[in-house]
Amino acid sequence: MEHDKNIRKMCFGWRSRHLCAVLLVVAVGSVCWAQADTAAPAPAAAPAAQIVEPNEPQVDFSNGILIKFIAFQKEMSIRDGLRLLAVYCKKNIVPYSQVDGALTVSRLYNVTFEQALDAVLGNKFKYEQDGDFVKVYTTDELKKLKADPERMIYKVITLYYITADEAAKLVQPVLSGVPEAKITMTTAAKKSISAGSGGSSSGGSSSAGGSSGLGSSGGGGDDLALNDMIVVFDYPENIERAEAVIREVDLRPRQVLIEATIMSASVAEGMELGIDWNLLSGVQVNDFPANILAGTSGADAQGTYAETRGFKWPGESMNGLRVGFSADNVQALITAIESVTDTTVLANPKILAVNKQEGSLLLGNKIGYRGSTTISTGGVATQGEVQFLQTGTQLIFRPYIGKDGYIRMEIYPKDSTGKLNATTQVPDEKTTELRTNVIVKDGQTLVIGGLFRDQVDTTRTQVPLLGNLPLLGALFRGTRDSTKREELIVMLTPHIIDDPVQADASDRMDDVRLKRAGATKSLQAIDRAKMAETAYASAAKYYLEGDMEKAVCNLKIALMMRPTYLEALRLRERIVAETDPEQLKKLDSIVVEKLDEQEASGWRRY
Repeated sequence: MEHDKNIRKMCFGWRSRHLCAVLLVVAVGSVCWAQADTAAPAPAAAPAAQIVEPNEPQVDFSNGILIKFIAFQKEMSIRDGLRLLAVYCKKNIVPYSQVDGALTVSRLYNVTFEQALDAVLGNKFKYEQDGDFVKVYTTDELKKLKADPERMIYKVITLYYITADEAAKLVQPVLSGVPEAKITMTTAAKKSISAGSGGSSSGGSSSAGGSSGLGSSGGGGDDLALNDMIVVFDYPENIERAEAVIREVDLRPRQVLIEATIMSASVAEGMELGIDWNLLSGVQVNDFPANILAGTSGADAQGTYAETRGFKWPGESMNGLRVGFSADNVQALITAIESVTDTTVLANPKILAVNKQEGSLLLGNKIGYRGSTTISTGGVATQGEVQFLQTGTQLIFRPYIGKDGYIRMEIYPKDSTGKLNATTQVPDEKTTELRTNVIVKDGQTLVIGGLFRDQVDTTRTQVPLLGNLPLLGALFRGTRDSTKREELIVMLTPHIIDDPVQADASDRMDDVRLKRAGATKSLQAIDRAKMAETAYASAAKYYLEGDMEKAVCNLKIALMMRPTYLEALRLRERIVAETDPEQLKKLDSIVVEKLDEQEASGWRRY
């Protein structure tokens, strides 16, 4: 029993000691966890670090600088507001010493940096961007800085499409206007070209005593051969504005392609009907070259008793049937003539003109004449100048391109004929012309018609009283009717050309090729030009088929007929290069060219 009690006491004591040890370990662990919690932030406290303070500025740098929100403290100064903007917008803001005062704004929402800066500075202060610095001045300080002549610089601006004179006018409003600011331009280029007769293309006459031809055209001499330029001397900001203006206006001008169809039609109709009597012996019948028969003389001049002439009478402009007879002292001529003349002149040119520039076309002749002679007080006679009258079909136009696809055009079509007056030695001109100003849409056709003239003439000759008798009166009268109608029709189709490539002339070249082929076919078979063209066409055909032998044979025939046939010479060299490259080097033209290249160095003079 005593032993059992001792055992229970030992177990109780061991258990007590074990429980104390466990409690001690738990206590030590609690202290360690408490220290760990004080050394590191608790996980639950992490979301609290992302919470934005209500008055914290919010700036977005994703697309420039956008201030979504910024608040300024009450009674904050302008300099403090600039510091706040500099910190949150990451800008180098440098205010001058006199920049200060009370801030008049408290909060800003969704504004750019520049807008926020304007709001903080108000009307008393101004800023200027200088590289990476934003410098803030008072209004007076900025004016003095801007007016400093030491800041002025010069800039050379090259022009490509507008003249220097026009550029100087356009940039004048953006210059500072101070006396020191200047703008200088190059000398204007010549506006006209030689017309080939020694004068300007704008004139139609040349001096009688002056020289003519290309040798008198001048050629420009030592005129400036560079693009037009202007030199601007002003403050940097004004020069930047001037450059911006030039970039806006110095653009490649648009062009207008005019497809013109000009048709001049003339119809003349004439009719003559009647009987011509002659009762006097020995006098030739009216309208007869020599009585009824022409070319006879003496006793045989009376001709035969009756004769007819066909539809062509020598020396007469009208055709028809004429019957004449001669008996004793009576001669008569019965005339029945009718003529119809129909003339049509058709032209289909294409003219490309720059916007607002004049384009002209003349299909006709220039009739030369000398002006009136003047006599001075000393009795010296001075002959007048040689002048020219332009006749034919003429078209002058000037396009103005609008922004909506429409084109305003000034048009002057003219159709005229003229001849030199034998009495006055001055040409007489008969003309049909029109001057108008119209608006046409791009690609639409404008028809100018109605330029016509009708002339009807009726002439009646008769024996008094007898010519008015019914039925029998036709034996004693004659009538001549003449009708003439002239008309000019002009059809214009304008096309706006933004890029010169749009004015591709490939279609026009095809037309030229077809006309050339048609003209060649109209030649006689034994004509040398026709034989050369035919041989070349056969050579080209055989070359495309791969039959080089026949192609060379036909080329020899073409070059024999026309030794300077350029297309045939080129095809011959191509065939030789493909079949025998070594033989190509031995051709006369190739050998001479190489020899000239070798000796060309000796022609140079230093």
